[in-house]
Amino acid sequence: MANRSRIQMSQQIFERLIAHASDDGVVIPDTGQKRWISRLSDADASLMAEAEVFGDQQITRQIRAVHFEHDAVRYFAVLGIGEAESVPDGLVPTELTPGTLSVALTQSDIQPSAKGLEILEAIGDLHGGVEGFDGYELSAITKLFPSIEIFEADQNYEYTANVVRVLGALTARSYADGPIAPSSTTLNKVSDIFQSGSEHVPFENVLQGMLSISWGGFFLELYRAIEQLYAVPRLAALVEAWPTSLPYRNLADLLESHLAWRPKEDDALAKIIAECDDTIVAPLRESFSGHRDGDQEIAAEKIAADIYKVRNGLVHFRAALGTVQRTDEEWDDMISAMLDLVKDVYRRHGARFNLEPEA
Repeated sequence: MANRSRIQMSQQIFERLIAHASDDGVVIPDTGQKRWISRLSDADASLMAEAEVFGDQQITRQIRAVHFEHDAVRYFAVLGIGEAESVPDGLVPTELTPGTLSVALTQSDIQPSAKGLEILEAIGDLHGGVEGFDGYELSAITKLFPSIEIFEADQNYEYTANVVRVLGALTARSYADGPIAPSSTTLNKVSDIFQSGSEHVPFENVLQGMLSISWGGFFLELYRAIEQLYAVPRLAALVEAWPTSLPYRNLADLLESHLAWRPKEDDALAKIIAECDDTIVAPLRESFSGHRDGDQEIAAEKIAADIYKVRNGLVHFRAALGTVQRTDEEWDDMISAMLDLVKDVYRRHGARFNLEPEA
């Protein structure tokens, strides 16, 4: 982020407030006058002007996160999700300041949540043209925007280098009023996959799944995460017979583009499941294959076929397939089992699949 003065950054914020009030039919007087938030300290002013922004992630119009750093400290501003019930390891809530607020607002382009009249009441009569004005109180401005939480991140935790992972872990910890009803156990697994899963997990899929308006949407995003690795068992066998340093991803692309080869989905999924130990397989067997008859010898092929049947019932709109009808408890068990599978297969195959080609 370019070095800018606190007045310049504040102007962006107040221009947004004035425009939002105008859209609501409320005119803010003296818009040509400068407005700013009261200064806290030299250190905070330096943070405001010099912080380096590394990334941001938006998941709704008002929910997003910004990753920025200053003086070797890593920060995350998380907007719109409210206070988490518990904070993931590696993140420490810290006080909101004029500097961190300004970085969060100017880098996220989040819109005010206040009505036009509330904005008028907060900033209408005070500005740089009024004698004695020395800036607005921080609290007077923060209440005009969605909730903003600031965290300092421990850089010894790998996941804190990725804004999607941080936002995902925090969203899972604050998921209280979503459209579906994951159990606390399942939400803990969601948070855990963001915190300690392989860096190669497609975290955007997991986050999108958690925020779906249906259980089926969550399932499909987790299925897609597994689907990316369907070629791995066959490629591993190929590489044993025909050694190469190419990443599996490149091999899969070459085989598809030159030979039109792609793995058969249910067969590929069965091979992936067959590689897992029973701590991963048993929940899949129980939740997808109706392990209620005491048969613990249900084969990986049967489990894969049952998972694939759910996938087809959600993806295709054909009478012969029917619709996927499950209770909340049944869906929760299925999602929980799929989360375990995603974490396990990326732990084992993620790095090899995504290995960078040698120069």
